[in-house]
Amino acid sequence: MKRFTPFAAMALLAGCTSFKSFTAFEPATPADYTGPTANVADQVMVISAQRLHVFEITQVDGRRLASSSMASKRAGEGSGMTLTPVALTNELPLRPAQVKLQATTQYASPMLAMANTSCRTVGEVSFTPTEGKRYIVTGQIAAKACEVWIEDAATGQPVTEKISGPGTER
Repeated sequence: MKRFTPFAAMALLAGCTSFKSFTAFEPATPADYTGPTANVADQVMVISAQRLHVFEITQVDGRRLASSSMASKRAGEGSGMTLTPVALTNELPLRPAQVKLQATTQYASPMLAMANTSCRTVGEVSFTPTEGKRYIVTGQIAAKACEVWIEDAATGQPVTEKISGPGTER
């Protein structure tokens, strides 16, 4: 049986301290940013007590954000076969950014997900928020296409390109 040497133990621990946890989330606005921000809200559509359509930002300039799909999953834990929708919002600096958007179908259980149609489309878009504007992440989940984009909340006009993927038709 081999034993760990002190050197091996130190190397292992050094690796642990430099490893960035997969569960670490960061704010959409960097800590060193002090200027104005714009509000960007995720959207969670209730389709049934067991199914949600979620349109969300999951990253801004490579920073991983807490997501509405995970918040909804956690909020519904212990409530049996029902989901609790939670739509998060993010404050973004008023400067160009690369944002990762996601459109996904969320079910109350893995068995429901396996037995029903679903969608998951993810992609990056360029986005520059404007002062005084509010935005919403929106999209569609349909048989022919699964799409997600950001639009101006007041006008309903898209302000980013659309990320498109295959629909729920099998």
